[in-house]
Amino acid sequence: MKSQKFSRLVCSLTIGAMLLPAGAARAAEQTVELRSRGGYESLPLSAGTRDVELLEQLGGTCRFNRSWGFDLSNKELWVNNGCAARFKIVGNNLNNGSDGNNEEAKDSSGVNPAVALAALAAIAGVAVLATRDRDNNNNNNNYPDDNGPSYPGGRDRVIRGPGGMCLDIDGNARQGAGAILFRCHGGGNQRFSYGRGGELRVGGNLCLDVQGGNGDDGTRLIAWGCNGQRNQRWNFYGNQIRSQMNGKCVDVRDGRFQQGQPVQLYRCNGSSSQRWSW
Repeated sequence: MKSQKFSRLVCSLTIGAMLLPAGAARAAEQTVELRSRGGYESLPLSAGTRDVELLEQLGGTCRFNRSWGFDLSNKELWVNNGCAARFKIVGNNLNNGSDGNNEEAKDSSGVNPAVALAALAAIAGVAVLATRDRDNNNNNNNYPDDNGPSYPGGRDRVIRGPGGMCLDIDGNARQGAGAILFRCHGGGNQRFSYGRGGELRVGGNLCLDVQGGNGDDGTRLIAWGCNGQRNQRWNFYGNQIRSQMNGKCVDVRDGRFQQGQPVQLYRCNGSSSQRWSW
């Protein structure tokens, strides 16, 4: 009975999506390829972009927020370290920076593209649920977990920085303690986990924080209670860690790679003092 209900629901949603005009679907999705030849490569995203998905890996190793990622604030899709892949861009009126004459990017049907996207998302969601239900009945647990195989979250780990040292919370992981550069030892004040909101958690309930939400160059980074604010959200952008608050980078003050050197927020400049690896 449960299986029959699932089948009827999937069928109903599928028919509903088929009745949507083709223009709405075209306006919602676009497929592109982007290849890294060992270094950083990027592609501008249209203003209407809402999400990017990796459809097919074509070369190298593609891991989200490590060798590929996207930034909706700066409207950019990027790859690095040899990752080559085909991506699906989801949004409204996608023209990928063209002159706007791409007919496939226009919605002349009169249907709200957001409605079309929601219907397609519903179908995808039901399909995933149906697949998982089937796999559970067959005692087959091969589908990915909620984090996905490329997501950098999960277990905590050290973040290696310049000079072969690590990102460290001075002394121990306590609220208000400053972030510094220190020799790698794998202690709790050096082990960070990357959350789905972009937060870098350390010591359980603390997050890497731009002190006082001050976006100026030279502002110290500290450990602070996780609160979901943008000054606690980060993107791994190639070998840089950028603040979602203003796009600036995690940086070693004065470029001095010595133990105890403060770690700060600073405009991204590609210098070795801003290179980190997860």
